[in-house]
This record gives sequence, structure tokens and C-alpha cells, in this order.
Amino acid sequence: MSAALAIAGGALAETSAAPGGGLASAGDYVVRFVQYVRWPADEGISAWQVCIATGSPAKASAYAERTSRGRPFATRAVSASDPLADCQILDLTDTPPTEAKTLLQRARPLAILTVGDGEGFCSAGGIACLRKQPEAGGFEINLSAVQQARLAVNPQLLMLGRRRVAAGGAP
Repeated sequence: MSAALAIAGGALAETSAAPGGGLASAGDYVVRFVQYVRWPADEGISAWQVCIATGSPAKASAYAERTSRGRPFATRAVSASDPLADCQILDLTDTPPTEAKTLLQRARPLAILTVGDGEGFCSAGGIACLRKQPEAGGFEINLSAVQQARLAVNPQLLMLGRRRVAAGGAP
């Protein structure tokens, strides 16, 4: 059976693939990523604001009644023109490419953990790039994008995912 990175016991761990051969939900990854990421003025955050590009009720429910580091998650739907400054996390999984690209470009200079699908998302400057094929591993972290967003990532997270440093130090 193929192995995929899945969520277990409050930490990211290597386990067998989720039912259907895919990853655990993007929400599961995000909840665990927050344990390993620090934002500027982190101590002033009372709830983790997850901005969801698709506005899907199913995606929003993935964060309902969840906490990380003692703080709840709050969600709101965003479109390509909505303000992003209050977002700590921008969930771009399952977002149409043109909308994802626009939102990602707007988020890049902000202290926002951007999460999306696949290697192309990292190449475009996304931070956490989820892989849907179990044989490819669970996720990749774009170190150049982490630095640009002024986030701090615990080295344990980097060891669990593939690291990517873009040529020339920029995504």
C-alpha cells in the first residue's frame, strides 16, 4: 500500500493513504501546520482566520470546532478582490487556477500561510503545496515564499514535507 503523509495523534505522521487513495483533507493539514508556523505578532491572534477562496460550506466545516495552540479557527469566503489583511491562512485548494493566481499574488507580501494544490502552486509562490497522489508524498514547503511572507516555520515541519528553494532565492 502506498504511504502518504496523514494527520495522526496531534502531529503530522507517515501513515497509509486516506480512504480512496488521497490525502487527508486540506483542513486537517492546515490545523496541524499552525502548530509549526509562527506569524509576526502571533501572540495577538485570538482566532486563526482561514480565508477560503471557493467559499464552499464543506471546506468551512473542515475548520469548525477545531483549535490549534489553544485558539479556534474562524473562516470566511474571499473572492479575488476581497481584502486579505486579516487572514492568517489562505486556503486555495480546489480553487480555479486564474482565481488562485490572483489571490496568491495579492497574498505574497502579507504574513499569510498560503495553502494550495500541487507543485505548480509552489512554483507560483505558494507556501504549503499539498499533493493529491499518495506516491508523491503529502506536501511541499516553499522556503522562499515562507521568507517573503515573514513567517517562521519549525524545522520539524520542513523535515516532514519536501523543501523547495526556488532558484535565485525567489519563488
